[in-house]
Amino acid sequence: LMYEHGLMYYEAEKWAKSITLFEACERVFHGTIKEDSVAFFKARSYFKNMDYSMSSTLFDEFRRSFGRSAFIEDAEAMYAISLYNMCPPPERDQSLTTQAIVAISEFMSHYPESEQLSLFSEMTDDLTWRLHEKSFINAYTYYKIGRYKSAIVAFKNVMKRYPNSPRYEDMMYYTTVSAYRLAS
Repeated sequence: LMYEHGLMYYEAEKWAKSITLFEACERVFHGTIKEDSVAFFKARSYFKNMDYSMSSTLFDEFRRSFGRSAFIEDAEAMYAISLYNMCPPPERDQSLTTQAIVAISEFMSHYPESEQLSLFSEMTDDLTWRLHEKSFINAYTYYKIGRYKSAIVAFKNVMKRYPNSPRYEDMMYYTTVSAYRLAS
């Protein structure tokens, strides 16, 4: 009864109520055929409720526990999307961005025929841009505070690491200006 009502609330888009019911019936269905369904709908309810931290954790557990489930492709996709939605702007730490890129790449390699590949490709481009921008911001900070020797090294490292960066010309300019100011 709790499972059926959980599905009813899920279909009615009442995510908090469906989460409560799926969590309550989780122990009852442990080791049964519906165990993966309860886990999937619970994780998806968190996802729909925009609690991406919890949904990414639950989808990761789902991927590891139910590798042969009928929901595995959707679970892996929503795991990657949850990580993408948690990624901070370029001014913040980008360790989560790297994790999201790995999850997206895994999804794209596991499901090359998926209809969502264009979405994941766009997400990868956005996340890669964030990494490029973060590296540029770090190097530019050295330039801005007058640490020209550090700025030169940082800009050269960024140019070596990301040769296709849209800021490549800016980095070359700031490297030259930093060298000039260091010399003077």
